[in-house]
Amino acid sequence: MTKLRPIHAIVIVCTSMALVLTADQFLRGGRSYSAYQRIGPDTSGVVRLDIGDLVRLEVRFYRFLNASNQEVRFLVGRDEEGTIQVGYDANDSHYKTNRGFSYQDGWIIDNKCETTTRLSTIIQGGRGCQPAAVKHRVEGAQLIITEADMLAGWRYFR
Repeated sequence: MTKLRPIHAIVIVCTSMALVLTADQFLRGGRSYSAYQRIGPDTSGVVRLDIGDLVRLEVRFYRFLNASNQEVRFLVGRDEEGTIQVGYDANDSHYKTNRGFSYQDGWIIDNKCETTTRLSTIIQGGRGCQPAAVKHRVEGAQLIITEADMLAGWRYFR
């Protein structure tokens, strides 16, 4: 019987870690945290996003992180009619899989079941394979979301 040398143990551990990280990347739909713009609340507990340069049929993905380290991922888009749509990057049906959504040509795509939804339907807060809506308001060229409204969807990301 041969002994396990320290170098072999290190190689085994490194290979195992690489496999786990690759599997995690694959199961998350291939999107890393770098695809999200990180934001947080100001001192009054409000998130303010400049949306003046957001064009029709454009979607941006954000990662909200507060001082308590509560993370919420969401998306902001402008539909065909110019209305701002805001939804969590999760839904009621399969939030536990942590796969989220992607966007292509006016369609929001559920990364779990690959169903599509029009960008303009997010604000209606649909069920099933649609993003859950985020309560928000628009003031001029700024999107305003309170920290409490953002954390209403924290249950999707715990």
